[in-house]
Amino acid sequence: MADAVIGAGVQADRPADDGHARPISPLRAAAYTMAANKGAMAGLAVIVIMVIFSFAGPFFYHSNQITTDLPAALHPPSAAHPLGTDNEGYDELGRLMLGGQTSLEVGVAAAVVATFIGVGYGAVSGFVGGLVDGLMMRAVDALLAIPTLFLLIYLFSVYQASPVLLILIIGLVAWLVPARLVRAETLSLRTREYVQAVQVMGGSRMRMITRHIIPNTIGTITVNATFQVADAILVLAGLSYLGLGIPPPAANWGGMLSTGINYVYAGDWWVIYPPGIAIVATVMAFNAVGDALRDVFDSRLRPR
Repeated sequence: MADAVIGAGVQADRPADDGHARPISPLRAAAYTMAANKGAMAGLAVIVIMVIFSFAGPFFYHSNQITTDLPAALHPPSAAHPLGTDNEGYDELGRLMLGGQTSLEVGVAAAVVATFIGVGYGAVSGFVGGLVDGLMMRAVDALLAIPTLFLLIYLFSVYQASPVLLILIIGLVAWLVPARLVRAETLSLRTREYVQAVQVMGGSRMRMITRHIIPNTIGTITVNATFQVADAILVLAGLSYLGLGIPPPAANWGGMLSTGINYVYAGDWWVIYPPGIAIVATVMAFNAVGDALRDVFDSRLRPR
């Protein structure tokens, strides 16, 4: 019998000894579902290209990103500078690579921080339940009521921005959403037979949470983490656009976009379009992968 059709959740793989078709393993079915999603494949390609461009590109394309060169400021694209130069004479292509490093590092690291805190908090809240759950969720609701942008603007107007501080603050603001998602999953999982069996056998609450609750929420966690990366990149871009990002000579795509706005009406398009396209493409790529992962982990959304 031929291989299974791409995108099918449980199509036939090859005949078993008894003549019946064997079902495809969950991992292989997930791979088929992912491969069938053209948007996800395009998103993965964009992410890989951006990572290689940002981190491997500087090894092949050398440019001075430390000292300014004002006489070379705002030169249009040429053989010496394929994407021109910005208002301080920095090579725009090299600047785009440097900015990509900061944007991707902060985005991924902030998503990891937010996911780690949110998963632990939500799992404990949902598993314990009762008064503890009520108090913990009211704290989350109170924090969600605070406008995130105003909070970030206040914090970065008080403290000097740095990559580590950006990661910590963005992560500490973004953990609220995964906490609520994991808590909702935990409320359902804690009543399952295998969790109750561990409790009857004398297993500790920590073991039930770490060995049975959290592993069974991995689908929700993974999907949310991809969206968290995209959100963190947008938050960093927004802060940098407002002038609250990492100061020069460091760079990120949002800061480049903020600088380019001042020159777009002068016709210097090369200082605004490259970082703008990079932000949009990267965020859309992570969102496309997140949508595809949701289809992978939710069997009801898989094509039949």
